[in-house]
Amino acid sequence: MKSISIRALTLSLVLISKTCAQVVSPSSNVTNVAIDLLDASHILHFLDVVDAFGHVSSRNPDNSSQFIMTFAIAPALATSQSLVTYEIDNATAIQLTFNTSAFPDVTGVVHAHTTSVIPFAAAGIGLKAQMGVAGSLGALTHGTPIFDFASLPTSVLPEDAPHNLLVGNEVLGNALAGTFSNDSAVVLMTGHGMAVRGTSVRNVVFRSYYTMENANVQSTASFLGALAMGGKPPTGLSPRVAMDATTTNEGVSLYVFRFR
Repeated sequence: MKSISIRALTLSLVLISKTCAQVVSPSSNVTNVAIDLLDASHILHFLDVVDAFGHVSSRNPDNSSQFIMTFAIAPALATSQSLVTYEIDNATAIQLTFNTSAFPDVTGVVHAHTTSVIPFAAAGIGLKAQMGVAGSLGALTHGTPIFDFASLPTSVLPEDAPHNLLVGNEVLGNALAGTFSNDSAVVLMTGHGMAVRGTSVRNVVFRSYYTMENANVQSTASFLGALAMGGKPPTGLSPRVAMDATTTNEGVSLYVFRFR
C-alpha cells in the first residue's frame, strides 16, 4: 500500500463530492474495519505514537484494490464521517474497478512522526528488536531499513521536484514501499518518522506502539552500553527469538489497547 500526501487526500475528498452520486451501504466487514480504524486513530494519538499529521489506513476487506483512510484531519478528531475509500493504484476516491497490489498480505498501515523513532534514522541506525513484543522489527544486523530522500535517484525524485520529505506521488510511494524488508515490518523515514505495515488494523496498532517503546529501550541500552568498559552496543534479540516472539505475542494480543 502506498503513502500519499494530505494534499492529495484533500483533493480526493473534493473529487468524491463531485463524482460519487451513488451511495452504497457498507458491508459488515467494512463497518468492522471502520470501527477499528477509528479506535486505532484515537489510541495511537492517546499513546503519542502519531501527532496531528499521522494517519492509519486499512485495505478494503471487500475489494483488495482499495484502502480506507480518513481525509486531512488529525487522528484524534477522526469520526465515521471522515473515512474515505481510495484506489490503491493512484489514491483517487472510491473507484469500483479491481486493481492488484504488490503487498496482498498487508491490510493495515500506519505512518507516524514518532519523536523517539526519528533520531535513529537521523543517525543512520536502524531499530532492532530489543524485546519480545517488538519482534516484528526484526533482528537484522543493520536494523530496520531507512528511507532517505537524500539517497533517492533523480528518476524517483527529480531535481526540480520538492525535496520536502513528503511522499506525495505514486513514484515516491513505490520507492517507500520497496524499502520494506521481509525481515522487518517497519521502515524508518529520515527527518520524517516511520511507516509500519501489518496484517490488520489491530496488528499494526500493536506494532506501532511497541516500535515506539523499542526505540526508547534501544536508546537507553545504547547509552548504558557506552558507559560500559570498552563500550558495548545493544545486541537485541536473535532472529529465532524475534520471529517466535512475534508469532506468540501478536497471536494472543487481539487488541491490547482497545478502549471506548
